[in-house]
Amino acid sequence: MTSKTFVQEEFDKLLEKIINADVYKRETAKIFQHHETRLIEHHEQLPDWINREKHGPAYYVRYSSPSTAVETTITTKTYKLDDQLELNTLHKLKTYQWLLAEAYEAFEDFIERVYADCGVRGSSLWVRPDGWKYDGSTDLNHYYNPRRKSSGTPFLQLKALRERSAHFREYEARKGNHYRVQFVLIEKLRHLIVHEGGYCNDFNSLMGLIQKELDGVSMKGVRSYVESYFIPHRGAKLVDLLELPVEDGPGALTGACHDEMGGLFTTLIEYALLVKESIKLEGAKEET
Repeated sequence: MTSKTFVQEEFDKLLEKIINADVYKRETAKIFQHHETRLIEHHEQLPDWINREKHGPAYYVRYSSPSTAVETTITTKTYKLDDQLELNTLHKLKTYQWLLAEAYEAFEDFIERVYADCGVRGSSLWVRPDGWKYDGSTDLNHYYNPRRKSSGTPFLQLKALRERSAHFREYEARKGNHYRVQFVLIEKLRHLIVHEGGYCNDFNSLMGLIQKELDGVSMKGVRSYVESYFIPHRGAKLVDLLELPVEDGPGALTGACHDEMGGLFTTLIEYALLVKESIKLEGAKEET
């Protein structure tokens, strides 16, 4: 398989995964909007005194002792209408969060594989790791092993491209579309989603980690940009990926929405495309 074919096929795999995630996201929005409408319609059919009662469903969790088989039942709080609407929104948001995590991980797999292919071909984009024991090898598994993630992936590969590809360096940080900043945000959101349930308990610490990854980048406006992807919830900041209503003046909604998730998916696709272009251009130079 030629380098061009390998990189293109890997990009096509990434594209398919992110397109699928976007389709799931759109269908998710329809499902939860329908459920919200049904909840409200059902509540409107109930008598007025319902609002003064502990009306609404409760949920039950049961488990048994492994040694005595004694069963314990936990009953949740009663979910009144506002609680049910909040639960519906959080359920939708959880789905969005995990779709973003999957899309990010597809990018991570993409860049690790195409960068490993650079090593196989002896491309100038590839940096020889310390302690490398496979000089001259053309076995992709010596450069990439999905069971043994490279330390620093994907920032290791992105740093190498930034340092060794003028094309990547120029277009990664163009005015008005700073892929490097956007990608670091996505990576940190994914970490919070996977490891912290989507919550950030120390925003200053998060900003410190972001600044560390953006060495040499002006941080002007970055904090407010990052803050725009969080809402306060349960004493912490919650990753917020829901659509934002478009306003035509203060408080005047147009009925349209800004698709925050769609923008993040587009960032991952275009950043991967920039990686593909940079590898292709460097390969063309090396062939001449």
